[in-house]
Amino acid sequence: MTDKTKYSNISVSKETYSSLKKLSKELLPGGTPLSISKTVDVLVNEKIQKDYNLLKSSKQQMSEEEALKIIGGDLNLWGVGGNDALKGPPKFNINKKGEINND
Repeated sequence: MTDKTKYSNISVSKETYSSLKKLSKELLPGGTPLSISKTVDVLVNEKIQKDYNLLKSSKQQMSEEEALKIIGGDLNLWGVGGNDALKGPPKFNINKKGEINND
């Protein structure tokens, strides 16, 4: 019996089912057909991976100017010099009165 906590059922048109049967024979080299459910798994995962890679490759790295706009100041305030990675919060202390000390 199928474990209902792990699996769900879908219905597709006869045309789609026929297409899945054809695709199931083409996905693996050697012509070994996959099950219809495994064919759907492969196609969905392939699509998700393709979309993820496309999204990932289209992301551009933020320029220093854009970063400065966001943090509203000098990167030295954050302890960053040149191409160093961000090393924590701004270098200032707030005393008990709520005043900023730039020591």
